[in-house]
Amino acid sequence: MTLVYFPPSKLLQQQQPSRSSRLAQQLAQSAWQLALRFGKRTTIHGLDRLLTAKASRWERIVWLCTFVSAFLGAVYVCLILSARYNAAHFQTVVDSTRFPVYRIPFPVITICNRNRLNWQRLAEAKSRFLANGSDAAQLELFELIVGTYDDAYFGHFQSFERLRNQPTELLNYVNFSLVVDFMTWRCHELLADCLWRHHAHDCCEIFSKRRSKNGLCWAFNSLETEEGRRMQLLDPMWPWRTGSAGPMSALSVRVLIQPEKHWPGHRETSAMKGIDVMVTEPFVWHNNPFFVPANTETTLEIEPVIYFYDNDTRGVRSDQRQCVFDDEHNSKDFKSLQGYVYMIENCQSECHQEYLVRYCNCTMDLLFPPGQYRSCRAQDLLCLAEHNDLLIYSHNPGEKEFVRNHFQGMSCKCFRNCYSLNYISDVRPAFLPPDVYANNSYVDLDVHFRFETIMVYRTSLVFGWVDLMVSFGGIAGLFLGCSLISGMELAYFLCIEVPAFGLDGLRRRWKARRQMDLGVTVPTPTLNFQQTTPSQLMENYIMQLKAEKAQQQKANFQNWHRIPFAQKHVIGK
Repeated sequence: MTLVYFPPSKLLQQQQPSRSSRLAQQLAQSAWQLALRFGKRTTIHGLDRLLTAKASRWERIVWLCTFVSAFLGAVYVCLILSARYNAAHFQTVVDSTRFPVYRIPFPVITICNRNRLNWQRLAEAKSRFLANGSDAAQLELFELIVGTYDDAYFGHFQSFERLRNQPTELLNYVNFSLVVDFMTWRCHELLADCLWRHHAHDCCEIFSKRRSKNGLCWAFNSLETEEGRRMQLLDPMWPWRTGSAGPMSALSVRVLIQPEKHWPGHRETSAMKGIDVMVTEPFVWHNNPFFVPANTETTLEIEPVIYFYDNDTRGVRSDQRQCVFDDEHNSKDFKSLQGYVYMIENCQSECHQEYLVRYCNCTMDLLFPPGQYRSCRAQDLLCLAEHNDLLIYSHNPGEKEFVRNHFQGMSCKCFRNCYSLNYISDVRPAFLPPDVYANNSYVDLDVHFRFETIMVYRTSLVFGWVDLMVSFGGIAGLFLGCSLISGMELAYFLCIEVPAFGLDGLRRRWKARRQMDLGVTVPTPTLNFQQTTPSQLMENYIMQLKAEKAQQQKANFQNWHRIPFAQKHVIGK
C-alpha cells in the first residue's frame, strides 16, 4: 500500500510556525505514534487501555492515575524487600542429629611436659653450643638462660626477668631455639604404652614433635610436621578416624613425668608436676590446653560439634556473617599464619605474633611456625618479660561497652571459620594411690569420643537472592500484572524499535536535504509500510483513509473554482 504526500502551497508555507516549534511538534507526534504502537502490543496491564487509540481523555486520565499508583506501590514494596535482603539476617538450624563420628578425623592430641627440658643433657649442650666452653662467666650465663626457657610459653615470659642486669649480649651468637630443641624431651623419654583402638603401636611412629605456643610438644594424628605429612603419604587413612565411642575406644598413652630430670630450680620448689594436653582439629596451630596433674588416671572425653555456613552466604560480606571461608583470601578479615589455612585459632596466633614483633621487634620461633620475622636473640629476652603484661591478656573488639578491662592487652579481630569442627572436651583426672605409682611419676591418659554420632548445625540466610527474585516477580504480578517477558518487551521497544524509528527519520531528512542542495526535483514522498501484523494493517488503513479524504476535498475545491459564476449563484440559491 502507498500513501501519497502532497506538499502544501506557498501561502500555507508562509503561515507555518518556526522551525523549532515545528521540530517539537514532529517529535511529539512521533513519540505519540510510538506509544500507541507499544500500547497495542504490550502485556503490561493498564498500558494497553491507556495507550489505545479509541480511549477518551477522561478514560486516559483514570488509567494513568491507576497505573502510576500501582507502579509507586510496587516500587515501595520492592524497596522494603531490598532492605530486608541487604540486612542479611541468618538462621541456624539443626542439619543432622545422627552424623557419624567416623566421617570426621580424630582430633590432634598434643602433649607437653610442664617442665620443658631434660636437664641431664645440659653438660652436652654446653659443649655443643658454646664457642668457649672454659669461660666460667659464659657457662653460668648459658645455664641461667636455658633455665628461663624451661617454663616459658606465650604470655608467660616473666621467667626472663631473671636476665635483668645480665650481659646477655655475650651469647647473642647462640641459637637458643636449637638448644631447647636439643634438650627437650624425646619421644621414648615422654611417651610409653601407646594403644590405638586396642592395638599397640610404637609411640614414636604415631607421635611427632611439633612447635606450639606452649613450646615443643609431641602430637598424635597431626599434619603440622614433616613426619605427619610423610605418614599421610604412606597411609591414606591418616589422620586416623574411629567409629566407636567410650573408654579405651581410641587413644590410650602413658606420659612419663621423670621429675628427677627437671631443672633444679623446679625440683627445689613445690611447683605442680603434670602435663598440658591440647585438643585441636587438623591444620590448627594452637588451642588453649588442659592441665593434667601427675600421678593420675585421666579420662578425656570429646564431643565434636560441626557448625557450617552454606554457600548462599558467600554473597554476604565476612564482617556481616561474622565468619570467613578458608578460600576468601581477598577478604579484609582474612588473616592466618604463613602457609596455613584460615582458622580462628590461626588468625589469633598470627595476631599475637604481630604484637610480639611490635613490642620487641622479634618473634619466638619456638612458639610459631617459620615465617618472615626475625627470631629473638639472647639480648631480646628481657624485652619479652617487660611486655608480658601486654601479652598475657587478649580482648575482643567491641567488648569495651560490656567488660571492664584493667590492662591494655591485645585486641585481635578474628572471626570464626565458616566451617568449624569444635571439640568439646571433658577432663576427669583421678589421683592414683602412692603404692600404685611407687617411685615412678606418670599420667595414664585415655582419649575417646563420648558418642558415636554428633550434631551438625547449618547457618543460612533467612532471605536470600532467590527469595528476593521470587518476591520481585510476585510484586510485579500483583501490582502491574506483568512478568519477565513484559520487561523484555519494554526493553526491546526502548533499545531496538525507538532507535530504529529515530535513525530512519534522520536518514530520510538527510536524504531529502541532500537532494534539495543538489537541485534535484524532489519526487512526491511516499510512505511504504510492510503489512505484516494486524496492528500495522489497521494503522495503514487509517492513514490511507485520511489521504483519500484529503485528495477528495482538494478535488472538490478545484472543481468549485472551474464552475461559472452564474452556476455558482444558482447552486447557492
